Amino acid sequence: MFATLGLSRRAALAAAAILAAAPALAQQRTAPELGRTYRIGYAQIVDHPALNATRQGFLDGLKAAGFEVGKNLVFDYQNAQGNPGTARNIIEKFMADKVDLLAPCTTPVVLAALRLTQGKTDIPVAFGCVTNPIETGVLKSLTAPTGTNVTGFYTIPPVKRNFDIFLAIKPGLKTIGTIYNSGETNSQALNKLSKAEAEKRGIKWVEVTVTSSAEIKNAAESLIGKVDAIVTPQDNTVASAYEAVIKASREAKIPWFSLDVLAVERGAIAAVAQHQYQNGVDWARKVAVPVLLGKKPGELLAVEAEVFEVRVNTAAAKASGLTIPEPIVKSASKVFDK
Repeated sequence: MFATLGLSRRAALAAAAILAAAPALAQQRTAPELGRTYRIGYAQIVDHPALNATRQGFLDGLKAAGFEVGKNLVFDYQNAQGNPGTARNIIEKFMADKVDLLAPCTTPVVLAALRLTQGKTDIPVAFGCVTNPIETGVLKSLTAPTGTNVTGFYTIPPVKRNFDIFLAIKPGLKTIGTIYNSGETNSQALNKLSKAEAEKRGIKWVEVTVTSSAEIKNAAESLIGKVDAIVTPQDNTVASAYEAVIKASREAKIPWFSLDVLAVERGAIAAVAQHQYQNGVDWARKVAVPVLLGKKPGELLAVEAEVFEVRVNTAAAKASGLTIPEPIVKSASKVFDK
């Protein structure tokens, strides 16, 4: 064929190579296809500042890569209102809509997406907002791609660093109380890690489990008189009712620490955790965008968060009769005084 067009043998071979490589090149795009509208189905288990910061970072990361709402992107955001059953319905809706990418945020929604999509659709899943993906059953390995339609972005919580800071602010802690939703797989895993760290340091770990935000007030009050401090995890249910923890701890002058940095602005004394907004940006940039541009999720290794931050609240410490050591204050990315 090429000879009839007057091409030399070398030119013909080069042209043939280009044609043969065309499918691969199509999968290695560096920018969105012109004239195409992309659809992303994004869902989180509940509405609260940490998750909302991640979602905004995700949107900004997409925009920086050329995927912009109102131009070439339809971003279908859904909130499961704390109900795993609703999360399943949302994922089913996204599948029926044949979105270009499923972006489930938070472990309950991610697990729903995995159960509903495996073997039933080739829609890519790029998950985020997951802590301890092995413990929670989201991933089987951190060192190998899934080989399926799934990849994602995850965090290994800095539990040891948190305890170092908690004990530096309040030395001599003997008993710590915690509150978490026993129905959240992520919270179960984080509680297990925290309990092990506490016991390794000779600290008694007292657990109170809840199933809804309406139970947080009684749970917090039940710890008063039994513990030297309260430590709350990154728990979606607890985060939606932080005010109840603040009220109980402040009235009893018991320190409240958290593994969620966004809790610090709302009244916790200190926390070390992933940078919620930046992790949203990185989730989009390192995972979602490559998939949208044609990479196969099953060939992409899930990405671990690299950006963490320390936040402290000097007013919260003072309300509990404590002073945060100056080196910790200086190390903080944000210092709150109310």
